[in-house]
Amino acid sequence: MKPSNELVLKRTGGWYIPLAILASEIIGLLGTIPGLALILVTTSPGEELRRAFVSLLPILLIISQGLILAAIWRLTPDARDRLNQWRQGIPHADEAKEFAAWKQITNITTQYGVIALVVNLIVLLLPPFIITLAQEETLGSIFQPTSLSASLPVYIFLGGFASILGWIILTLLTVERLTLPARLILLPQDFEIQFKGRTSVLLGFKFQILLLSLIVIGLAVVAPIGFRQIIRALYTDALPLQIFRDLQIQSILLSISMLLLGGAFSYFATRSISDPVKDLIETFQKIEQGDLKQRVPVTATDELATVAMHFNRMVARLEDLQSTLEQQVKDRTKQLTATIEVGRVAASILDVDQLLNKVANLITDRFGYYYTAIYILDPTEKWAELREATGQAGSVLKQNRHRLEISGKSMVAGCIREKMPRIIQNTAAEKQRFENPLLPYTRSEIALPLMVGDRVLGALNIHSTKAADFDTEIIETMQNVASQISVALENARLFQEAQQSIQELQAIQKQYLLEGWSNVRSYNDALEYEIGEPSEAASQVLQSVIELRNQVFGQITLEGHVEWTPEQRSLVDAVAAQAAIALENARLVSESRQIAQRERALAEINSKIWTSGSVDGILQTVVKELGKRLDASAATIELKLDEEHDHA
Repeated sequence: MKPSNELVLKRTGGWYIPLAILASEIIGLLGTIPGLALILVTTSPGEELRRAFVSLLPILLIISQGLILAAIWRLTPDARDRLNQWRQGIPHADEAKEFAAWKQITNITTQYGVIALVVNLIVLLLPPFIITLAQEETLGSIFQPTSLSASLPVYIFLGGFASILGWIILTLLTVERLTLPARLILLPQDFEIQFKGRTSVLLGFKFQILLLSLIVIGLAVVAPIGFRQIIRALYTDALPLQIFRDLQIQSILLSISMLLLGGAFSYFATRSISDPVKDLIETFQKIEQGDLKQRVPVTATDELATVAMHFNRMVARLEDLQSTLEQQVKDRTKQLTATIEVGRVAASILDVDQLLNKVANLITDRFGYYYTAIYILDPTEKWAELREATGQAGSVLKQNRHRLEISGKSMVAGCIREKMPRIIQNTAAEKQRFENPLLPYTRSEIALPLMVGDRVLGALNIHSTKAADFDTEIIETMQNVASQISVALENARLFQEAQQSIQELQAIQKQYLLEGWSNVRSYNDALEYEIGEPSEAASQVLQSVIELRNQVFGQITLEGHVEWTPEQRSLVDAVAAQAAIALENARLVSESRQIAQRERALAEINSKIWTSGSVDGILQTVVKELGKRLDASAATIELKLDEEHDHA
């Protein structure tokens, strides 16, 4: 919309429509030139008749235009009201008002054309035609000499009809242009209303009317000139050359006027096509560059308007689709990020309590839910115990050691039994659901089993304050989260079992080391080696423990006068570590030798025992070999029967 038109609309509001009609009619008066020129060159009314026409025509003109404007005023009440509202700063109205206003403004050219043609023919053309027809002295045969100077009714009719037709066509084309700003303002936001409310004549019919009007005007203007010059040639003494010159001049003048009228018609007609097409191309280029907010101005009221409306609807749908896709991508990215974060936390924490606390709070914070709880099956698998929950309600439930019976009707129990998610999209419509008084704002709820393979570990329970908040994508995301929690719980359990096994193994190794070195110390009271003499002047002492598998069983102590450097300390620690390994290996070798010697001695004694064939021989062999092997000073073996046991 041009600034000047917008300024006029701001000042006039609903009055813009009749003012645009009036301005178009003033411009359309140029279309009367060919018809008026025909009347002037073909008729010579008398003085009395001329005075009658001069006094009558202005009155008829005022009456006809008053009737036309009154009709347009009555036919456009909603359009004028909407323009007044727009002037007051009210951008939109209800759909019914917008539909009626849009229908009226798009139908205004058709209505004006029909009304103006009927009114002007009846009010402007019919009275002069009747007046001239009533002049009996001028109604002789057209082939009589008197017809030459008479104001023939047929000339009045043809010239008047041509004038009215040219005037209306040019006015219609101008109205189409001047009402464009009002159409842009009254264009409804809803595309369906735009389609239903557009009632203007189609483009093909417009051009048919335009071409037919030009042909009719041309025939009405040209034919009477030739006929009049024929009458002059037959019944006057005018020279043929003069008649030819008059015919030539009149034909040229009327042809020029027709060309001017045709040029005006073609200008407005081509602009009615080129401007919408230009707007469409410009908008298309902007949209092609990625600006989907652009819309084609609906500047026409024919098929081009329909094309623009469909194009705008297509672009609007593309924009909605792009916005929807962008929002979906944003939401999906947010969900994916939250899922990854939950997975990262689940993979990095091996303490079950810390893991559940972190995951439950992450789900609540990242996804924006009202309440999140994690239940774990007890060893009997008859109860689902609440291990973690968020918010004040979660704290109260944990303090009360809340648990749910697996055979009960709760969602958590159901999802554990069925190994399937349980979802309630509207808690108000679920009559059998138990409503927790600690969670009064729950509107939708989901429970998902925590499973590893076919084994159920527990359930993830999530509450939302929005109804139908768990769509297909959210359910899929929550199932992934539940799977990650299940894997993390299983990993934590396996880690704890491994840690327990390691601790038990370390305890056994520690006990083994203690017993082994205790035995070594029992054989050797002093397991110590010293070199050099202690000096009271030595102020720098370096100590490094000899340990193996976190069990200390010795120490290296160095004394010196100079402070020990970090490199020297590292060297001593490395030597101590190697010494611990070497000492343990030496102990194991020594222990292995002792075991081997004992086993060999036992084997030798056994072989000698089994070679003895008598009781005395066996007893002598046992005492002799044990005393010999153990360096005993005396050895005794005695067989004694328990008489009391025999008597019993």
